[in-house]
Amino acid sequence: MFAQALLLAALAASQPAARPVLTVLYFDNHTGPEYQTLRKGLADMIIADLVAWDGVTVVEREKLESVMEELRLQSSRSFDPVTAAKIGKLVGAQFLLTGSVAISEGEMRLDARLIKVESGVAVASATARGPKDKVFDLEQELVEKITAGIDLKVKNLAARRRVKVPSLEALLDYSKAIELSDQGKEEEARAALQQVVSKSPTFLLARERKDQILKALEESRKRRSEMVTEAVTELGRRAEAVLAVPMPPFEERDEDSMGQVLRMRLVRAGYLARVMRSHLSRHDDRLKVPLKGEEKAVGALVEAYAQNLQSLSEETELFARRFPGRSPKGDPQLDELARSASFGDLHGLGSPVFAIETWVRFAMLGTVKDGDSTYAVAPAPVEQDSVLGESAMADLDRLADAAEKKAKAADGPARTLAEQEAIGLLDAKADVLEQLRQDDEAAAALQRILDLFPNSARAAAIERRIRRIAGAEHDHQRSLRESWAKALAEGCKDDMDIRKGLSAALDFRLGREGLAGLSALAAELEKACQITPRNRSAFAGVYRDLAMAAAKLDDCESSQRWWARYLAAGGSVGDLRGYHKNYAPWCSLGDVEKTAVWMYSKLDRDWSLELSSDLGSSLSDGGEALTVSGRKSGQDESLSLAFKRSGAGSFMCKRATWRRYDGSTLEGDCFGSLSADSGRDGFDQGNYRATFKREGEPLRRQLELSEGTFRVPRR
Repeated sequence: MFAQALLLAALAASQPAARPVLTVLYFDNHTGPEYQTLRKGLADMIIADLVAWDGVTVVEREKLESVMEELRLQSSRSFDPVTAAKIGKLVGAQFLLTGSVAISEGEMRLDARLIKVESGVAVASATARGPKDKVFDLEQELVEKITAGIDLKVKNLAARRRVKVPSLEALLDYSKAIELSDQGKEEEARAALQQVVSKSPTFLLARERKDQILKALEESRKRRSEMVTEAVTELGRRAEAVLAVPMPPFEERDEDSMGQVLRMRLVRAGYLARVMRSHLSRHDDRLKVPLKGEEKAVGALVEAYAQNLQSLSEETELFARRFPGRSPKGDPQLDELARSASFGDLHGLGSPVFAIETWVRFAMLGTVKDGDSTYAVAPAPVEQDSVLGESAMADLDRLADAAEKKAKAADGPARTLAEQEAIGLLDAKADVLEQLRQDDEAAAALQRILDLFPNSARAAAIERRIRRIAGAEHDHQRSLRESWAKALAEGCKDDMDIRKGLSAALDFRLGREGLAGLSALAAELEKACQITPRNRSAFAGVYRDLAMAAAKLDDCESSQRWWARYLAAGGSVGDLRGYHKNYAPWCSLGDVEKTAVWMYSKLDRDWSLELSSDLGSSLSDGGEALTVSGRKSGQDESLSLAFKRSGAGSFMCKRATWRRYDGSTLEGDCFGSLSADSGRDGFDQGNYRATFKREGEPLRRQLELSEGTFRVPRR
């Protein structure tokens, strides 16, 4: 029954029902056209200011701009009552703040009215006037008058300072910048905002907007780099056309022909990497698995990519043997097309070390180079085909042996070049083996470098790596691995070993086995350890991380199962609220939400009060009163909310009784509502806020429970 009493507050992620929604329309411009863009900057200021007030939800300006675009309204048009009401309904607002701005002879006047959408009646109005360079003071005065008219209170005084603009000129420049952003000219907007920030470094709203645009530009660039565009398709077509033509064996061709083949091998690798990416999970940039239903397509692409890399490695070796120290000639037209496809530079041509390392890292670790980014596809190819891995490592060993012989036979610069090649190959081998946790083999590859080239400039660094692998020097990742191994060996006596070692164990499992690694890791832990009161929260952390990992790999069904396990292990509703909302909102929680019960709130906006035992609601005999209550697990602390039926049939929260951990009991006012049909599905679900006064206390005379939410079974 433990799971039935656990909490899931974040699932609703809703505000109290009585909280009104307000949108700020662009003020009418009663001055010259040079001040037309001021309307947008002023709206942004007022919106950012109103967010700092309690009791109202404010619609973002971007949503207003989107609706205006949809209605094909020009930013210069004044809003007539009918249009304003239509906008209010489209953005989901019950109130509109509208007004005008006028500047004359150095004085600014701001007029505002707060209009109720449903009736069109103004419920508050205000005017502020003064020197135009005191625009910040005038805006603050205007907002204070409007909020006083509807009895709002400041909840965050510091947040109001975000809109502190030093001058009217700065606000005009800011307004022009966001106009550019609205027109889709993000680069120009970023440059304009950078100038605003440079001139007015304390104008925080401008700094925040600049950061938002930079983030949007980066996300746009990332999306373009991941798309199979026309340029990508054209490059793939060209590569296939060249590589499919039957010609003499590669080693018998001339230098230009060999160089063309090597270029097209790299192009085809980029093309296959980009196409493969479109069939893989999207929410983790570092690790990717085939999407459901795409396993067959990914398998074919993995095979083609591996064959292409193996051919690239073999052909690069042949080119280097025929034309030592030379690289294939470039092709400016092809390079430009590759850049437009976000393939990056076609580098590495003629380098056997680059080619074989790329081939081995893909075969053994699943590492894929896609333009300027790198990701790993899981399960690693060697896990699906062991022969593939054996072939890749054999090729690397053969090249390392050849480089060693070349270094022994050569003199001068040729010897140095061969020595660097041999060291690079053996170092790459050691790095791959270390990531595969084959420590003895990795140390042996490094020791071979020291044996062959004891006077190398890298000898000291390699010596330290061997000592780290052997455990003589601290290594963070190795310490995490050892913590996990210790937890399994000792039956999880110390829950800290589980917490410390989890990330390393999970990363390794996922890289080797893909999604199957989630269940394998849980099974490994559960076989070695029993859940106890001491380690229960650590187990909950494991299931939470498995749920998050599944979501990032786009397996939402598996994520739901792990969230259910997290709840059953006593997971915190605070954790679930934060992790699900902030890191995996794209995954529905499905049946987890339907079966879970919870009661949760914030204490004075900082601490949490979670009630997980004896959750339930009861209706009075006459049906006019409803009580919702719960108790803190393992403690006597409890909370009871008393709802009364209103004239409309719904229930309104009137009184809260809080029995605290110290044995004291507090009575307070409660705010919140339940619909008239609440309880029909066997559950009551709603939101609440409660305030409590503590008589005789010199400090903290009032406590507040805010952002309260519950879902409890009807008894």
